[in-house]
Amino acid sequence: MKEILAIYWKEISDAMRDRRTLMMVIFSSLLSVPLLLFIFSTVMSQVESQAIDRTVYAVNMKDAPSLQNFLERQGYKIKEAPADYEEKSRKKELSKPVLIVPANFDEDLAETKHVDLEVAYDTSNRQAEMGLIPLRRLLNNFVQEKTSLDLLMRGISPDVLQSIGIKERQLQRTDERKVTITAMLPMVLVMAIVMGGMFAAIDSTAGERERGSLEPLMMNPVSGWQLAIGKTTAVMSVSILIVLLTVSSFFPAQAVIGNEALKAEFQFGVKDAAAFLLVLIPLAGALSALQVAVSLTCKTFKEAQVRNQLLSLVVSFMPMFFIVNPGKEPAWLTWVPVMAQTQMMNQVLKGELVAASSFGIAIVVALAIMSASLIFVSKKMREVVAQ
Repeated sequence: MKEILAIYWKEISDAMRDRRTLMMVIFSSLLSVPLLLFIFSTVMSQVESQAIDRTVYAVNMKDAPSLQNFLERQGYKIKEAPADYEEKSRKKELSKPVLIVPANFDEDLAETKHVDLEVAYDTSNRQAEMGLIPLRRLLNNFVQEKTSLDLLMRGISPDVLQSIGIKERQLQRTDERKVTITAMLPMVLVMAIVMGGMFAAIDSTAGERERGSLEPLMMNPVSGWQLAIGKTTAVMSVSILIVLLTVSSFFPAQAVIGNEALKAEFQFGVKDAAAFLLVLIPLAGALSALQVAVSLTCKTFKEAQVRNQLLSLVVSFMPMFFIVNPGKEPAWLTWVPVMAQTQMMNQVLKGELVAASSFGIAIVVALAIMSASLIFVSKKMREVVAQ
């Protein structure tokens, strides 16, 4: 036990010595979630501001008094678009789409001619594009009203064209939280774990091998198991520290959310944090052990870095399954590391009760990965020195 503790403290000291990398990892863990939530709330506020802003920029509205009357009845203010609206939209000086009314609009409608309203916006102008949906909805309502009035003028009830009504009934529980944008947060947590332990894992294995400090360590009367446990536990400690810092950053992150809808959606309490830790700490241990095993197969720091980056890429993309394949998750996901943890974190964010069996399976799988990695590392340690 003394030998394992000695190796553990040596590796922790080495990890703490590289303060620049350590500070970068710690600060990224503390700032990633608040920064992400701040960006999300800013984007949502921009979308809502476009919906709230009751201003329509138009060209040639004088030829469409019926449309102007409809827009004003809906509480919208009509402004004449600048002559160079195309250039202003490209330069993002105009934050609204522009409604272009064709000449003789009302006259052509009176003669039952087909007319087209055009909405101009630059696709690179995100703010103008956000205003497209409310404007399109407004124009659709005008078309429906105009069609209904035309039918009534001809003695035909508009209900003839709408004999089927569609109603929505939401089946969401009253205590269930919505999870839309915040569904990306589990991906951030998984990436933080992977990146947090990677440098410590590389430095304690391939780094020492490249510096020539691994051979003197092996000359001490320690077994492969003691080396494997000491080094892996040290890397696990760094990863678990990253987990604690990232999860704790969720609490101050709620203060930077400027959007009320997102603030109501993202409710993260002490119980949620405890569930996250129960989910993530075993995963952090499993990934740390796996990173040590991968790094030990490499002869140089750069080679270990490339292999671990490939591992990080695979692990980081696994949670995207829930974005590209929404719906009922298959039962086998409970046995897949990373994906099982992502599923459970999404359930916690929704306010759902996570089954105890899910926690149990995730812990068993994590322990299996740790055990397999430790067995591999303990056997590989002596081979590395012999090479």
